[in-house]
Amino acid sequence: MKTLIVYFSKFGNTRRIAQAIAETMKQARNARVVSINQLAASDFEGVDLVVVGSPTHGFTVPEAVRSAAAVLPAGILAGKSVAAFDTTVRPWPLRLFRASPKLLRQLSQLGGKPVARPQTFFVQTGSTQGTGEHDLLLAGQIDRARDWAHEILKQLEV
Repeated sequence: MKTLIVYFSKFGNTRRIAQAIAETMKQARNARVVSINQLAASDFEGVDLVVVGSPTHGFTVPEAVRSAAAVLPAGILAGKSVAAFDTTVRPWPLRLFRASPKLLRQLSQLGGKPVARPQTFFVQTGSTQGTGEHDLLLAGQIDRARDWAHEILKQLEV
């Protein structure tokens, strides 16, 4: 079974979560991580599980992610399992204001079958000026990402 993990990351934190998920997935299956900026429709060929991650920007999915999803062919995820995650600052108690539920809805509209609840990984507020990478993940978030990936694998009985 093959897994595709797609992410959008402005400061590197969502990328780090995607890579942690991929490390766990690679223990049980073939897993590949692709930046949404490099994503092509052909990347979905032969894939059984698609996991998509994005930061939450302005209480929603960033425009770059919405645009990439909008150009994917209808039904491209038919027959594939899907899951979604986001990174966001704490404390936003309402899922309504996080990207992952909206991402999962988009994946479902493309034909995917959700296999896990959307997951949020938290970053601290801090200086993010410039375009460099910033380690803003709160302590324990990489371990939470690995645990979530294990849960998905268990759900798929891999």
